[in-house]
Amino acid sequence: MQRPTRSRHNFRPLQPVARLPIGAPQGLSPHTGPLASAAWLLARELHTHAPRWSVTVAFDMAEGAIATELDLAGASRFQIEIFAEEWGFRFCHQGRVSWIRVTDIAFVHGRDDHELLRQTPALRDIGKLLRALECRHDLVFRRDRALIATTLPGAEPAIMEWSTSL
Repeated sequence: MQRPTRSRHNFRPLQPVARLPIGAPQGLSPHTGPLASAAWLLARELHTHAPRWSVTVAFDMAEGAIATELDLAGASRFQIEIFAEEWGFRFCHQGRVSWIRVTDIAFVHGRDDHELLRQTPALRDIGKLLRALECRHDLVFRRDRALIATTLPGAEPAIMEWSTSL
């Protein structure tokens, strides 16, 4: 019986590629906007047939703040925006603003005064960034007072539960 000859090249057989959720395009990183947003939605057991949906969660230091309104000059706020096709966050403090969005890559939307682009985590780890910013700037954002705006009917309790876990 003849032994098979070994090639000097270390080729490994191709492994099957994991299927991405809800028909996300192949070749995307799990950190890209559409895939991270879809995973976030599924992890909250939220479902929609709408091709476009949105969630805004804002942690604001001001009493009576509104999720969809923001005073860039005076606010101390951490805001997370999640859409079907992307996600992002905005941090405002002492008149400085950083607004980072993640589509196929993370990028600065307008300004990055706090230099957060390189610190952009995966969406599932956004709470780590929030806690780091609180420590760095001596802030405490009340999770139980999260401001929520969404186009997903009935989703507020699941979003609030996630918000308080950050």
